[in-house]
Amino acid sequence: MKKLALFLMMAAMSAASASAQPGGSKSGLLFANASIPADARCELKSGIIKFDAVTQGIKVETTQYFDDYGKKQAAVAVVDQGMVKTETKTLQFEDTIYQINVAMKMGQKIVSPEKPINYLQLTPDVIEKYKIQEVGTETIAGRQCKRYSEQITQMGQTVNVEVWIWKGVALKSVMKLGDTEIMNQTATDIQENATIDPKEFEVPEGVTFM
Repeated sequence: MKKLALFLMMAAMSAASASAQPGGSKSGLLFANASIPADARCELKSGIIKFDAVTQGIKVETTQYFDDYGKKQAAVAVVDQGMVKTETKTLQFEDTIYQINVAMKMGQKIVSPEKPINYLQLTPDVIEKYKIQEVGTETIAGRQCKRYSEQITQMGQTVNVEVWIWKGVALKSVMKLGDTEIMNQTATDIQENATIDPKEFEVPEGVTFM
């Protein structure tokens, strides 16, 4: 279940962070804008997005950072339970995830068996594998998004997912295991093409990985 949760976290951080699928066609948006690299993982150079989320009944405030058109990914999640406040930093490099408890300087390194879905360059194989369907449009945080449904199976468990995609970035994600909602995350504030401190994408010094 832990690997499944981390994979879903990676998907939520950037629903379009995978590189082009072999044999797939590139989005017309990538061809139309010569300033966007062919291997871009989203259509923005950089950004900072704040999310409100509920994960298994617990409220979480998350700040997502990305740079180099999504090649660099980081997120800081804060859980405030009154007497206890936990800050977790998650870094994503391709299919490797680093999850770090900032206060305890303890972390995990996980290599996911799957890569996040690239919604800019969907291929028939990916659509079939994840049962992807475009089910409408909706405005999230003032941005017009395409809404998709899909199914992700990991460790023998199937999660039903809905994502709201804007310029290759997931602004809302809802995930259910059976009839139980395990995550609901929605963007509340977006800074486009923000200047981001490079340290946001670095593993903090002194962290011990299990």
